[in-house]
Amino acid sequence: MTEEHEYSKNVTGGSGIISGGNVSISNVSGQLVSGKNITFVQIGQTDLEELRKNLNDFQKGINKLGLSSNYQNVVNGEISAAIIEAEKEKPALSEIKEKFESAIDTVKRAGKAINNISELYEPAKKIAKLVGIGLPFLL
Repeated sequence: MTEEHEYSKNVTGGSGIISGGNVSISNVSGQLVSGKNITFVQIGQTDLEELRKNLNDFQKGINKLGLSSNYQNVVNGEISAAIIEAEKEKPALSEIKEKFESAIDTVKRAGKAINNISELYEPAKKIAKLVGIGLPFLL
Protein backbone atom coordinates (compact mmCIF):
# COMPACT_ATOMS: atom_id res chain seq x y z
CA MET A 1 0.00 0.00 0.00
CA THR A 2 1.37 3.41 -0.94
CA GLU A 3 0.64 6.68 0.83
CA GLU A 4 1.42 10.08 -0.58
CA HIS A 5 1.72 12.94 1.86
CA GLU A 6 0.43 15.98 -0.02
CA TYR A 7 2.17 18.48 2.21
CA SER A 8 5.69 17.27 1.36
CA LYS A 9 5.27 15.04 -1.69
CA ASN A 10 6.85 12.18 0.24
CA VAL A 11 5.92 8.65 -0.75
CA THR A 12 5.94 5.66 1.59
CA GLY A 13 5.42 2.20 0.22
CA GLY A 14 5.95 -1.50 0.44
CA SER A 15 6.59 -3.95 -2.37
CA GLY A 16 6.13 -3.09 -6.04
CA ILE A 17 7.16 -0.06 -8.03
CA ILE A 18 7.16 3.20 -6.14
CA SER A 19 8.24 6.60 -7.36
CA GLY A 20 8.06 10.10 -6.09
CA GLY A 21 10.05 13.00 -4.78
CA ASN A 22 11.18 11.47 -1.49
CA VAL A 23 10.58 7.74 -1.24
CA SER A 24 10.70 5.60 1.91
CA ILE A 25 10.63 1.84 1.54
CA SER A 26 10.47 -0.71 4.32
CA ASN A 27 10.43 -4.49 4.65
CA VAL A 28 12.49 -5.05 1.51
CA SER A 29 13.72 -8.50 0.58
CA GLY A 30 15.43 -8.87 -2.76
CA GLN A 31 16.70 -6.16 -5.06
CA LEU A 32 16.48 -2.46 -4.30
CA VAL A 33 17.52 0.14 -6.86
CA SER A 34 17.71 3.87 -6.81
CA GLY A 35 18.97 6.21 -9.52
CA LYS A 36 18.61 7.18 -13.14
CA ASN A 37 18.82 5.05 -16.27
CA ILE A 38 18.94 1.74 -14.43
CA THR A 39 19.15 -1.45 -16.45
CA PHE A 40 18.96 -4.99 -15.09
CA VAL A 41 20.81 -7.59 -17.11
CA GLN A 42 20.88 -11.27 -16.30
CA ILE A 43 23.25 -13.45 -18.20
CA GLY A 44 23.34 -17.22 -18.53
CA GLN A 45 26.36 -19.47 -19.03
CA THR A 46 25.95 -19.53 -22.82
CA ASP A 47 25.74 -15.73 -22.93
CA LEU A 48 28.77 -15.49 -20.65
CA GLU A 49 30.78 -17.65 -23.03
CA GLU A 50 29.66 -15.46 -25.93
CA LEU A 51 30.60 -12.33 -23.96
CA ARG A 52 34.10 -13.71 -23.30
CA LYS A 53 34.56 -14.65 -26.97
CA ASN A 54 33.43 -11.24 -28.20
CA LEU A 55 35.62 -9.36 -25.72
CA ASN A 56 38.60 -11.35 -27.00
CA ASP A 57 37.59 -10.76 -30.63
CA PHE A 58 37.21 -7.04 -29.92
CA GLN A 59 40.66 -6.88 -28.35
CA LYS A 60 42.22 -8.62 -31.37
CA GLY A 61 40.83 -5.90 -33.66
CA ILE A 62 41.92 -2.86 -31.65
CA ASN A 63 45.14 -2.43 -33.64
CA LYS A 64 43.04 -1.84 -36.79
CA LEU A 65 41.98 1.54 -35.35
CA GLY A 66 45.42 3.00 -35.89
CA LEU A 67 45.48 4.56 -32.42
CA SER A 68 48.62 6.14 -31.01
CA SER A 69 50.42 3.79 -28.64
CA ASN A 70 49.13 5.62 -25.54
CA TYR A 71 45.48 5.42 -26.62
CA GLN A 72 45.92 1.81 -27.72
CA ASN A 73 47.45 0.90 -24.35
CA VAL A 74 44.49 2.43 -22.50
CA VAL A 75 41.91 0.67 -24.69
CA ASN A 76 43.75 -2.66 -24.40
CA GLY A 77 43.99 -2.22 -20.64
CA GLU A 78 40.27 -1.57 -20.25
CA ILE A 79 39.33 -4.52 -22.44
CA SER A 80 41.86 -6.75 -20.64
CA ALA A 81 40.27 -5.77 -17.31
CA ALA A 82 36.84 -6.60 -18.75
CA ILE A 83 38.11 -9.98 -19.96
CA ILE A 84 39.63 -10.75 -16.55
CA GLU A 85 36.31 -9.94 -14.89
CA ALA A 86 34.38 -12.01 -17.45
CA GLU A 87 36.58 -15.02 -16.72
CA LYS A 88 35.57 -15.08 -13.05
CA GLU A 89 33.12 -17.70 -11.88
CA LYS A 90 30.58 -14.98 -11.01
CA PRO A 91 31.59 -11.93 -13.01
CA ALA A 92 30.22 -8.48 -12.20
CA LEU A 93 28.52 -7.38 -15.41
CA SER A 94 28.46 -3.79 -14.16
CA GLU A 95 32.27 -3.81 -14.05
CA ILE A 96 32.54 -5.34 -17.52
CA LYS A 97 30.10 -2.74 -18.82
CA GLU A 98 32.06 0.08 -17.18
CA LYS A 99 35.38 -1.10 -18.65
CA PHE A 100 33.88 -1.58 -22.11
CA GLU A 101 32.27 1.87 -22.03
CA SER A 102 35.56 3.38 -20.94
CA ALA A 103 37.36 1.69 -23.83
CA ILE A 104 34.80 3.02 -26.32
CA ASP A 105 35.04 6.52 -24.80
CA THR A 106 38.83 6.41 -25.19
CA VAL A 107 38.48 5.41 -28.84
CA LYS A 108 36.12 8.36 -29.37
CA ARG A 109 38.50 10.77 -27.57
CA ALA A 110 41.23 9.61 -29.94
CA GLY A 111 39.01 10.72 -32.82
CA LYS A 112 38.32 7.21 -34.09
CA ALA A 113 35.14 5.22 -34.64
CA ILE A 114 34.67 1.48 -34.35
CA ASN A 115 31.60 1.31 -36.58
CA ASN A 116 33.80 1.61 -39.70
CA ILE A 117 35.75 -1.54 -38.83
CA SER A 118 33.66 -4.71 -38.95
CA GLU A 119 36.24 -6.68 -36.93
CA LEU A 120 35.49 -4.31 -34.05
CA TYR A 121 31.90 -3.31 -34.63
CA GLU A 122 30.44 -6.81 -34.85
CA PRO A 123 31.82 -8.03 -31.51
CA ALA A 124 31.12 -4.60 -29.97
CA LYS A 125 27.43 -4.88 -30.90
CA LYS A 126 27.23 -8.29 -29.25
CA ILE A 127 29.06 -7.09 -26.13
CA ALA A 128 26.79 -4.05 -25.88
CA LYS A 129 23.68 -6.19 -26.10
CA LEU A 130 24.94 -8.65 -23.47
CA VAL A 131 25.86 -5.96 -20.93
CA GLY A 132 22.89 -3.68 -21.57
CA ILE A 133 24.37 -0.83 -23.59
CA GLY A 134 22.37 0.82 -26.36
CA LEU A 135 23.90 0.56 -29.85
CA PRO A 136 23.94 4.36 -30.39
CA PHE A 137 26.68 4.52 -27.72
CA LEU A 138 28.99 2.69 -30.11
CA LEU A 139 28.68 5.32 -32.83
